[in-house]
Amino acid sequence: MESRLLWIVLAAQVVVVAGILLVLPRIARRGLLFGVYVGEERAGGDEARRITRGWYLGTAGALVAGVVVGLAVAGAFPDTPVGPLASLFGLLILVPFVYLRAHLRARALGLAEPEPETEAVFVPDRPVDSAWPVAAMAIGILGGTLAIAYAALNYGRMPERVPTHFGPSGRPDQWASRSFWTVMLLPIGTLMVGVALGVVAYLTAHAKRAVRARDRGVSMAAQLRFRAATMRFLSGIGILTTLLMMLLSVGAVRVSVGEAAALPNALMWPMLGLLLVYAVGGSLYLMFRYGQGGARLERGAGQAPLTDGLADNSRWVLGVFYVNRDDPALLIEKRFGLGYTINFGNPVAVTLLVLFLAAIAAFSVIGILTSGS
Repeated sequence: MESRLLWIVLAAQVVVVAGILLVLPRIARRGLLFGVYVGEERAGGDEARRITRGWYLGTAGALVAGVVVGLAVAGAFPDTPVGPLASLFGLLILVPFVYLRAHLRARALGLAEPEPETEAVFVPDRPVDSAWPVAAMAIGILGGTLAIAYAALNYGRMPERVPTHFGPSGRPDQWASRSFWTVMLLPIGTLMVGVALGVVAYLTAHAKRAVRARDRGVSMAAQLRFRAATMRFLSGIGILTTLLMMLLSVGAVRVSVGEAAALPNALMWPMLGLLLVYAVGGSLYLMFRYGQGGARLERGAGQAPLTDGLADNSRWVLGVFYVNRDDPALLIEKRFGLGYTINFGNPVAVTLLVLFLAAIAAFSVIGILTSGS
């Protein structure tokens, strides 16, 4: 039953990821083509449509190849859910090559004619309502502190060997010697992840805007609405993740001290389901309601060109990495996809990214070293 449930979840992931990838070109900003600003007129031309069709066919081919690999792996390991997991990895490994081909063709299209004129628009930013990110950070601090305190208060009651991993049923299936890290890794992780997600939501609320020139403020309003919606979405992800991790942490301590035989699945599975529905449903809502940077709200912008923030191809590497040492912005709207990316030319942004990745790597290594059978 547990293996079947994992099969269903992982297979659904493959379908959702493939669906989102196929939709991405349809939600893109007018004038942007696979990370390249080619201008509004060329983005709607025949060559652009051919490039987009190539993306659809390539992504579908990557999905088929991933499914074939998954079926082969499933045949070799029939009692495990690694088949759909292999399909997902296969899809994610092949898609970057499909994107690179589309990006290079789009770049050639952008170079076929002189670069469209661009301009930078400087206007005061509107005050940002940071209530949601602050709430996410506060809940992250509170939930993480409660998880750490609960584990610390019960540390002395724990046996010499404590559970370090739990199966889908909620029952432990791996144990290790009691130590600071085997007990406190998850509570500390709850604090760090909750606060980090709140910080990401806060930075998103202050991300650089990308608007159109001479559009009478239409794209400005669209970008502000998109940025606010993304901020609320990320804050919600942070809050739900904190609550789920806190529940898992407290449940693990209760199992360790003998107060429960398993994790509280009656609470955890609904919470996990809520988080998944919120994450997937929220992403789809942002895509179809707002589009990239609020593109679906820009109908009144006419043919107004994008400003220098997005139109300058020289600042983008492969249409994905924004590198501009002269730009103080930490986050800027993605050129391909939905949401924001960091300015790799800003030392503060790069430092924050490195610290975040280092923390994840450190916790992963510690978790592997402290786990045992």
